[in-house]
This record gives sequence, structure tokens and C-alpha cells, in this order.
Amino acid sequence: MLDRSQPSKVPFETALRDWWWSQPQPFRESLSLSAARACFRAGYTAGKQTTERRFVFKAGRMRITVWATGITEARKKAEAEADFRAAKKGWPIPKAGWQLQEEK
Repeated sequence: MLDRSQPSKVPFETALRDWWWSQPQPFRESLSLSAARACFRAGYTAGKQTTERRFVFKAGRMRITVWATGITEARKKAEAEADFRAAKKGWPIPKAGWQLQEEK
């Protein structure tokens, strides 16, 4: 039994369902499942990245959210994401590079 491989990640819906049904009945009656899903998603996402922080950048008309351990790594990830999105939409990449503005 102990030598069986365990799944490293639990799918979001499974985790949500397990958490929801573990809550007391009065709590489930006082909160809609859609509101609970939004709250649970925020905690679930933040809990998966315990060593990383969330950074939000604005590049032109794009808003880019990345998870990284520091600001330098976050800027590199945001630039890569901006390049990817621009290429996907057929936009030219700025010659001077992306001017990333960190949002608080």
C-alpha cells in the first residue's frame, strides 16, 4: 500500500469538492458554490506557490500576471509572456523592449 505512487497534484475540481463537502452544513447554506469557488481558487493558487510571490505588470494594453521568487525573475517571465502574446496576435515586438510597469 505504501509503495504505490501517489499523485503529486490534485485536480482543482477534486480539491474544491473535497473542501466544500468537509464544511459544516450552515456554512454551505450561507454561501453559494460560485462564491466559494472564487475564494477557494485564490487560496488554492496561492498555496501551490509557497516559495513564489505574485507579480502583476502592465505592458502596453496587456496586463500580465506571473509567479516568481523575485522581481528580476518576474520581469523575465513577464517579458517572455508579452513576447508570446504579441506573437500570437501578430503584433510587432517593440524595438526598445517591453516597458513593464509593476502594478500594486
